[in-house]
Amino acid sequence: KKELKKNKNSRIKARDAIVAATRSLDEVKTEISLLERKRDRNGEKTGLDAIETKKLERLQKELRIVSAESVKRKALLEQAQAERDKELLDAQKTVAGVHKLNESKYSLVERYASVYYDERMNPFGAPEPGKPKLYYADTEGKTTTMDSRKAVVP
Repeated sequence: KKELKKNKNSRIKARDAIVAATRSLDEVKTEISLLERKRDRNGEKTGLDAIETKKLERLQKELRIVSAESVKRKALLEQAQAERDKELLDAQKTVAGVHKLNESKYSLVERYASVYYDERMNPFGAPEPGKPKLYYADTEGKTTTMDSRKAVVP
């Protein structure tokens, strides 16, 4: 009997883990509302049968599981975002970090085709704060465009 109970508990834990991983909060809430609506409509006559009552109880348990899991996910996402922000701030404090950020931000064509490009002062062609990204649209450097796909290196 102990082994049967142990197996049952392990099956329940496995089912709960699957529910936590796959079901969404809205999905469970809609199923619960459908069953509750059906129960309220048939309330005076019959209510829900035994199978539907068990399903409603299971859905309520799933709702608790999924809501707890969503809180955990939200906390993990916030923690990961905080770590990314901290890494970004740390990278911005060093010259090498800023250089690496700019390399990832601006492609080679964008760098050299930028109106703001200067080999020594602005090697990434980054615009000044508040200015839009502008690129040369012709090889003579007379016309400009904001579309990086139409950019031409003069």
